[in-house]
Amino acid sequence: MTRQFEVTQRDGAARLGRLRWTDHELSTPCVLETKDQLELLEEMTESNTDLDVEVIKDSEDVHGTNINADIIILAGALRFEDDPRGLSRALIDIKESTNPDAALYAPTLATPQNISMLIYAGIDIVDSVLSDVKAREGYLLYTDGEERFDEIPHPLCLCDVCRNINFGDGSFERKVAITSEHNRGALLAELHRVRARVKKGALRELVEARCRTTPTLTAFLRLLDEEYNYFERRSPIVRTATLLACSQESLDRVEIRRFNERIIERLHKREGILLLLPCSARKPYSRSRSHRIILARLYKLRPFLNEAIITSPIGVVPRSLEVMYPACNYDIPVTGKWTRDERERAIEQLARYIEANAFDSIVAYVEGPYKAICDDVAVKLGVDMIHPGDSENILSSHSLQRLEEIVRDLIEKHSPVRRDLRFDYLRDLADYQFDNGASAAFFSRAPKIRGVFPRYYASDRGRRIATLVDRYGTLALTIEGAKRYIDGHIGHYCVWIDDFEPKGTIFAVGVLRADPIIRPFDEVIVLNDNTIAVGRALMSGWEMEASNRGAAVAVRHVEAR
Repeated sequence: MTRQFEVTQRDGAARLGRLRWTDHELSTPCVLETKDQLELLEEMTESNTDLDVEVIKDSEDVHGTNINADIIILAGALRFEDDPRGLSRALIDIKESTNPDAALYAPTLATPQNISMLIYAGIDIVDSVLSDVKAREGYLLYTDGEERFDEIPHPLCLCDVCRNINFGDGSFERKVAITSEHNRGALLAELHRVRARVKKGALRELVEARCRTTPTLTAFLRLLDEEYNYFERRSPIVRTATLLACSQESLDRVEIRRFNERIIERLHKREGILLLLPCSARKPYSRSRSHRIILARLYKLRPFLNEAIITSPIGVVPRSLEVMYPACNYDIPVTGKWTRDERERAIEQLARYIEANAFDSIVAYVEGPYKAICDDVAVKLGVDMIHPGDSENILSSHSLQRLEEIVRDLIEKHSPVRRDLRFDYLRDLADYQFDNGASAAFFSRAPKIRGVFPRYYASDRGRRIATLVDRYGTLALTIEGAKRYIDGHIGHYCVWIDDFEPKGTIFAVGVLRADPIIRPFDEVIVLNDNTIAVGRALMSGWEMEASNRGAAVAVRHVEAR
């Protein structure tokens, strides 16, 4: 068996994979916890092993280098146990200086409390050494902390090891042995939770829960969140798991910041009348009861309006992007009150959105804390906002009637251009997904749009261009759509492969070049001299180029050029 580490699934920087050499195989992330497994460290570092192993003692030594190895070992990782800044800096320095298909091992660092955070940051292999050391020091380890076994009458869990064990009896060595077995069991149980969360694409939610158990882990997560570029280039553009925004740290998630940046940088400039609405529990918003009532009242007027929804934790969501992740799939605790951080983020994003466009009038059909946010933005930007609704109930007949009257008057005053709302979705999704100006390439003239919301598809002269996939909220291209796009954007979201016909799955070893802007789950165009294909990226573009292993693209349609 040849040596290799292959990543099989990703959740940001966290990965599932397989490490193979000679007659050994490890599924990662993993915990080395038996004697035989721990002895692998010695084997790995011997010169006669068939694994390329690089031991890094100081992360500063890797600056400006490009290390190719099967396993990277962060020597002396224990020194970072209470140094979250040093650990985050060391991990990112190492990860950004090594090939992406290398496994990172951090010895003597993992506990049940921090293992989820270590894997979230990009570590693939840990061990049970620190858990064993803690056992000898007299500590039982849990996911929310540790307790001395001589200070509690019985363990605080019902694991098979601890059940019916009386810690008041027995020798110290017996207590240490029992504690060590418990600690290893707790570590492995948490590892299984982490693996399940990575498969689901929901590790972040577990990490946010665990970080609350100690200030060191809270600081570690906040420091990691400052490394936007590191996580963004590894994070998928969509997830099927619901984004649960239950803490202050949720506001700093990569998906939210990327969504906000793309709204400003990629969408075309809007003019006319902006209608601001509150968010709803049901997604997409237009299927909620409150939005259906409001939109039904404005039915014939909507083609003249630009609609946007104010929400936490995202800030502002244009109606045309309500089907795109994370706007289509998030949940928050609803109390009727916004925290200071939520308010500030919403004010910041709404102000940026208004400044990036050229609206003639702004109608804020909101109440309660939403109205206070709009008022603060109006003062900040020096603009007028019209509030047609009652302060207590925007769904009252009086409020709805007044909203309709004001909107009619504004339409008559500004004479905005009438738009096809279905085309709005497809055009903005194209620009959001493929960068500014992509919609002009796909739709050089107004396409024929069919389908029922949100399953729209666009065609021109009988040729289908793209379909809105409601599960992901993204556009899936046809070969016709790909041809139109590369005519004006050659290189963008493209993957160049060797001289073979792509079928099913393209592996990284067959990729010659890939646009570095590609992220997991992006729609991509695959090219060589003889073939054009479309599919979904399974890893980032920069990773396709740098990796020798792993699935790179899931191909959907292929055609000879």
